[in-house]
Amino acid sequence: MPYSNPQLGQYLTVRFSPDRWLFSLVFGLLTLLSASAQRTQSYSEPDYHYRNGQELFEKHNYAAARYEFRQYLEPRRGDGTRTLLNTSDQNAVEAEYYIALTSLYIDEPGAEVLVDRFVKNHSQHPKASQLYGDLGTYYYTRQDYSKAINFLEKAVAQGGANATFKYQLALSYYNTQDLQRALPLLNDVKRDANSPDAPAASYYAGIINFRNKNFNEAVTDFRRIESNPTYKDQVPNWIAQALYRQRRFDDLLAYTEPLLRRTGGAGLSEVALFTAEVYYQQNQFAKAIPYYKQYINAAGAKAPGAVKFRYGQSLFRTGAYPEAITQLKTLAGGKDTTAQYAAYTLGVSYLQTQNPAYALNAFDQAGRLAFNRDIQEEARFNHAKLLLDQNNGADAVKELTAFLKQYPNSKFENEANELVGEAYFASNNYPAAIAYIEGLKRRTPKINATYQRLTYNQGVSDFNAERYPQAVANLDKSLKFPVDPELQQGAQFWKAEAYSAGKQYDTAIPLYASIAKSTGSYGGKSLYGLGYAYYNKKDYARAQTYFRDFVGRGTGAGDPAQVQDATIRLADSYFATKQYENAMRYYDQAIAQNAPDKDYASYQKAVILSYVGRDAEAKAQFDQVQRQYPNSRFVDEALFQTANVDFEKGAYQVAIRGFSKLIDGKPNSTLVPAALLKRAIAYGNIQQYDPAVADYKRILADYGDSDQAQSALLGIQNTLNDAGRPEEFSQVLGQYKKSNPASTDVEKVQFENAKDIYANQKYQQAIQSLLAFMQEYPASPNTNEARYYLAESYRQTDDVANALRYYNLIIADNKSDFLIRAATRAADLEIKQKNYPRAIRNYQVILAKANGKADQVTAQLGMMDTYFVIPKLDSAAAIAREVLVAGNVVPGAQNRAQLMLGKVALNKGDYKTAQADFEKTIALAKDINGAEAQYYLGDLLYRQKKYKESVASLLKFNEQFSEFEYWKGKAFILVADNNVAQDEMAQAKAVLNSIIENSSDEAIIAEAKQKLASLESKN
Repeated sequence: MPYSNPQLGQYLTVRFSPDRWLFSLVFGLLTLLSASAQRTQSYSEPDYHYRNGQELFEKHNYAAARYEFRQYLEPRRGDGTRTLLNTSDQNAVEAEYYIALTSLYIDEPGAEVLVDRFVKNHSQHPKASQLYGDLGTYYYTRQDYSKAINFLEKAVAQGGANATFKYQLALSYYNTQDLQRALPLLNDVKRDANSPDAPAASYYAGIINFRNKNFNEAVTDFRRIESNPTYKDQVPNWIAQALYRQRRFDDLLAYTEPLLRRTGGAGLSEVALFTAEVYYQQNQFAKAIPYYKQYINAAGAKAPGAVKFRYGQSLFRTGAYPEAITQLKTLAGGKDTTAQYAAYTLGVSYLQTQNPAYALNAFDQAGRLAFNRDIQEEARFNHAKLLLDQNNGADAVKELTAFLKQYPNSKFENEANELVGEAYFASNNYPAAIAYIEGLKRRTPKINATYQRLTYNQGVSDFNAERYPQAVANLDKSLKFPVDPELQQGAQFWKAEAYSAGKQYDTAIPLYASIAKSTGSYGGKSLYGLGYAYYNKKDYARAQTYFRDFVGRGTGAGDPAQVQDATIRLADSYFATKQYENAMRYYDQAIAQNAPDKDYASYQKAVILSYVGRDAEAKAQFDQVQRQYPNSRFVDEALFQTANVDFEKGAYQVAIRGFSKLIDGKPNSTLVPAALLKRAIAYGNIQQYDPAVADYKRILADYGDSDQAQSALLGIQNTLNDAGRPEEFSQVLGQYKKSNPASTDVEKVQFENAKDIYANQKYQQAIQSLLAFMQEYPASPNTNEARYYLAESYRQTDDVANALRYYNLIIADNKSDFLIRAATRAADLEIKQKNYPRAIRNYQVILAKANGKADQVTAQLGMMDTYFVIPKLDSAAAIAREVLVAGNVVPGAQNRAQLMLGKVALNKGDYKTAQADFEKTIALAKDINGAEAQYYLGDLLYRQKKYKESVASLLKFNEQFSEFEYWKGKAFILVADNNVAQDEMAQAKAVLNSIIENSSDEAIIAEAKQKLASLESKN
């Protein structure tokens, strides 16, 4: 066959079976012995064995023949086999010849020794040269061509050999790739009309001439045997290819088309291929199609991709788009030139068949390949246009702007610029749009107006996302093109807001002031901003001015909530400057407006009344706060201040009842220590020393770390002295030191030293120091902090049990600042110990106690992952959705949650949903979650036996996620699995070897080695 040589060996094996060459040998022997036939018939009885041996040899019964010949020779050897035969005894010599030959045929040990002995002893005998040829034939049939050459060269050199030996020598040269020596011998044999090997010699001579690019000689050789039954199916392929190589297209068509019509094309697929290729090159696509079809049907999956492409291209050129799609779609997923052309043509074909979604993918594939830049350019442009047609404005903007940057002088430049304008209306992707305009060489007024709005919108978006520096940068861009005055004012205002949010009030104030006098909406808003800027600077006098102007404008200055808030801030400003009447007036106004903070306004009004000595009104106002706003955070304050009014005017019994109401009714209030202190003083002032001492002791015992503790210590000392019991103070002081060691310098130094040891990562020493501290100061307020560092030290030394013990003590206490951190650490350790229910409980503690959104989301992520492992897939998915709603308060949280939704769907076998979720994850960010999603996307396709699609997906790792070594390694191991599934073992091994050689991840290397060893063991 023209494309491969394995069939040559096939013909060699068939042509030279042992029966065939033995037949030739026997035929030769019979010819040599014919002259002595009459003499043989007259032999006496001893010749009986010789005659039997000949007959058995002719019947291929070699073992029996060998026995007969040995029986014949036995009486003639004198004292045995060591006696030389008389060379004049021709039958005896020939018997020895047959013994050596039959010994070879039956693989008798020592046969070659017999042959060598015969040639040495009878070198002048005709059978000696014959035996060289026979021995060469023997090795030739066993395909030991090197040994065959050694003997056949001698046979041919002595001239006593027949043409068969010469042919066998030629084929031995051929099979050892010594074509230069094979060709002359084949030429001799092919010209011998009487040689049965002439056709085969002509065939192999033709192959050698073809390989040597002597195409005319090759055609002559093949034409010589084109009618031979053995070669008639092979010769046309060689002739067609030789003519094609010489570009003798007319001669090729003149030869092939009649042949294909005459035979129906059976067995002539390659002839059909060359015929198709000629018509393709001549742009006669309709004529090429039937011949391509004939070849493709015969070759099946083994047909080269380039041939499939030209077949598909021919169908495409003749308008047979569905048929073209069938041929081209198997090629378009590749990574070579053929794949690029196929993908582009496939895209156009899909458009012609009204399938834009598939066309989009095809153009995308063609645009990703850079083998032909013209095709790549057109594919990318068509891909961008289709995105816009599919109402995907955001991606269309991105594609078109990228296109214009990559092809600044494209023939599609004008059309692309027009489409970009259309895409902006369908897109909210402000950064891409801004980048496009900034990259333009020429900008019209209309484009500048668009740029002003885009940068303004992006600046406001940055502000809302608390990206204040970026907001300022984009708003500055907008201010450079003041096409729209309203947008100009808006940009100035939001720029001031960004600076104010960043506490850069001195920078924000002039920006607010520049638009505060304008009549537009931003003028009023700027007054509000100015008021807050000065208020935050504690410049209350100036804050009053702007808040008053803002409030004076009413709802025309801003929304009602801002007006109500400004009213309260104006009152606060008056309060801070001790303008109490003005403050109360605006607090009353806020209450009348039903402001959200009216409880605060009511409370502040009561405070002012107490300040100005209107005690009865103050108490009534405090009572009103408690009645009207029972759930307000100011109820505790109102209770305390009510009692304090009585305390300040010396009504101690009434004050005691008021403080008791707070202490007993609000035991968890932060004001309890202050109320206890005031009540203790009140008791002391009316000489009720025992309850006074009890309150002081309660402060020292329960609130030893509060601001009131030192005052309580002094108070109890004075009270005991007043009561005439000073000796009790020593006991109180000792108890205080025991329960509140923070009051001693020794305890503080000891604890700080233990923390320093921990900070220096000397964990074993830190454990000893922290244990000693906790033993010496069991009631220290630093106990939970010490427990946390002790647990961390145990964790660092892999003592999981003790680490969990102290984390859990912190969690059980349920009130330490270290609670969230301890629960988080404990959850991590429980997961590693596979104690999943305990991990869940710890995450629930975090969710219940966390004040910040970030801590809550972090706990949700941990709980989500734990539910997935248990597995409780629905629970994992539910939490993932909650994380998505919460926003990206923790970097990467949304990506991780989106990934989890995909993994849940994948585990449930919902491949469609899983694929959508993985693709969303990849689109969110090119982080480790995106890398994992890309891997699972390939895994999903692999599970569905979509091997080619899986490989195409996984190969994106090199472009998008190459820095994530573990997932990249997993991806390419899966590529190898895909190769195995497609029976591409060599490719799979190559991929695995590449991983082993190039990966830096030991786990990945180990997995790749294991898979490679498994593949090797199957061979």
